[in-house]
Formats: sequence, C-alpha cells, structure tokens
Amino acid sequence: MQPVYTSENTHAAYQLNWSLSLFGKDELPAPSTWREILRSRTEADGVRILTVDAPRPSVVQFFVSTRPDLSPSDVVRSVKGRLQYLVRDQLAKAFRRNHHIQSLGEATSRVLDQYVAGQPAKHPMADRLVQARIEAYQFHDEAVDLAKPSAGTYGQFLNALQIVLENSEGWCEVREPQLKRVRDVIVGAARKKAWSLSRVGLLSNHLHILLGVSVTESPQMVALSIMNNIAYVYEMKPILKFSYYAGTIGGYDRGAIRRRVE
Repeated sequence: MQPVYTSENTHAAYQLNWSLSLFGKDELPAPSTWREILRSRTEADGVRILTVDAPRPSVVQFFVSTRPDLSPSDVVRSVKGRLQYLVRDQLAKAFRRNHHIQSLGEATSRVLDQYVAGQPAKHPMADRLVQARIEAYQFHDEAVDLAKPSAGTYGQFLNALQIVLENSEGWCEVREPQLKRVRDVIVGAARKKAWSLSRVGLLSNHLHILLGVSVTESPQMVALSIMNNIAYVYEMKPILKFSYYAGTIGGYDRGAIRRRVE
C-alpha cells in the first residue's frame, strides 16, 4: 500500500528549536574563534545556530533552529562533527561522547497541554450532542511528561513535538465511528512506535497531537506517519490537507534562552 502523504507532496509550517550542550575533554577554544564559520557550515545541513554560550571552559551550549526533516541526532551530528573539524589542529579529539539535546518552544509543554485540552471548548459545535461526542473522543495520558528528558545511548535528550493537521476542503467529521477510529489509530500508532503520546485534541475539522518521540525521529517523519495512518481510516483517501504544522515543546520556553542571552 503506497502512502498518500510523502515528503515530496506535503508541505510544512514549522518552528523547531533545540538546546544542545557539548562537553569537551579539555578546555575548548573560545567560541569567538569559530562561531561564524561554524554557523555557515551547519546552515548547509539545515541547522541554524542562533546563539552560542560557553558557561564553562569545557562546555559549549547552542540554541538552534532546524528544518522538519532533521532529527535531534542529525543536529548533534552536524554541530559536533563540523566543530570538531574546525578545532582539529588544537584538539584532535575535542569532545566527550555524551551530549544533551532537548526541544523547546515559544510556550512550555505545560502551557501547550492546557491549550490543547481547551480546544473543544474554544471551537464548540452548534449541536450539543455532537459537542459531547467530540469531547468524549479526546485523549490524554497524565503519566506522560513532555518536559522530562530521556536517557539515550550518548546522553540525555528530549524530542517533544506538537503536530497540527487540518482536514481538506473544510470537511467537518462528526460521525462517531470515524471520530473513534481516528483517535484509536493515532493511539495505536503511538503504541506501536513506542511514542510517548500525551494528548490528542480531536476536533471536527482539525486536530492537535502532543507527543514525545525518539532522538532519531524527525518531525517530518512523525507527521507523515500520523497522516498516513489517518488516511488508512478513510481507505487511503486524502482526507487531510497536504500540509502540517510541527513545533517543538519542552520544559522551558524560548523566553528562557532570550533572558539568558540578555
């Protein structure tokens, strides 16, 4: 069965930010000696370095933005690999194997959780029975904490995302069997892929999904997988628009980065 939604035919709106910390084996060269050239090199990989900070001589922290086709692992590979190449004459093996990378957004995961939880009330249906039906098919797992990093092979990571999908041509789905199937297929896909699914805000014409995924999965990979699972509910018909929104979230927001820089 061929996927309906692919990276070639589906467009993304996105705001994807990451905080990355690298740890040197010894004192690292000052960021002023490599910052600008590293920015130009990682930009070619789809990783834009927004700020660089060195809180200790052997630690360097980056605030970056990325394209949706890149995973946190890709970010580490780009920044760490290219920086190692730039400082190779001073330090042949500059970095320890461990690192810390985590997602963050304009709002914290807690704020966004409240926002998604309030979507049915924000977009009420005229028919009370339909409204009650939609409210009944929301999903929330209180045990999932999208602010807490996980332990990976080479350090800690947090890859928490908000995915927003919209029905095509203004279609409003209010049929109970279909609403249930859409919710259940998202929950089932998350379970199969070992995603940490926090919320599904299911509405008649669009939906919000909050979840945590592995360090090697990109927002694009996650969004397309969900979209094609929903298409399966409708016999592989393109019920959704050929577009999605992907945003990063986490335990703190971009304001914390801006305040630290200031």
